[in-house]
Amino acid sequence: MTSFIPCTTITPTSNSSSYNAATQERPLNSNTRSSSRPKRNIGSHTKYWKNGKTLKIAMYDASAEAIAAVKEAASEWLPYVNLKFEFINGEIGDIRIFLNPPDGVQSSAIGTDALIDDIGGTDELRRGPSMFLKWVPGDSRFKYVVMHEFGHALGAEHAHQHPDSAIPWNAENTYKYCIQHYGWSKSVVDKNILPLPRNDQHTYIPYDGDSVMHYEIIPEWTTDNWAQSETWAISDGDIAIMRMAYPKD
Repeated sequence: MTSFIPCTTITPTSNSSSYNAATQERPLNSNTRSSSRPKRNIGSHTKYWKNGKTLKIAMYDASAEAIAAVKEAASEWLPYVNLKFEFINGEIGDIRIFLNPPDGVQSSAIGTDALIDDIGGTDELRRGPSMFLKWVPGDSRFKYVVMHEFGHALGAEHAHQHPDSAIPWNAENTYKYCIQHYGWSKSVVDKNILPLPRNDQHTYIPYDGDSVMHYEIIPEWTTDNWAQSETWAISDGDIAIMRMAYPKD
């Protein structure tokens, strides 16, 4: 049986604060798109950072070894986006990383939701962490997790939740498994594991089962013991959606 714990995405306290933060950062985030467009892999286009921006990434009380590991993994995205990363000390930054959360759950805000503090404002002096990572020196999975969470931080949703994935989900078994093993409620499962309904506020490319944004899918969640392992590398689909979001030309 697998021992992995899925990540979660951090839900903003206020939809209006999420919208305001996104559109102040990048006015094009307010655009909607026709539902008749081609079927695509999920990316939250309403929460992308300003194209060409240097994102300041703060790490709370992290060792030099941990900072280097996060920087190396996060930088895997840089060839495909018109963004730069600046790692800084302290707690004030566009993306703020806290290591080793007490509950062990790794998570990230989606894109510009990182600009919202925990009471719904946008005062950078009051913002809490926007990403949580479990740092264990020598953990071979850590690089994958950082790439996955930074995909969220750049605005990408979970690839396995694509409405056209054709994964043979067993929703009731998934709910039961997640409450027993993770303490997750039905709403948390719906938000992070099961397919999301098609939404005009999302950008899509064809479903990509090789995406670094795709969970491991275990047999307990599906019918006929269907399963899929994680892909520990950025896929062609991941590259395509990031180049759409942050074009260099």
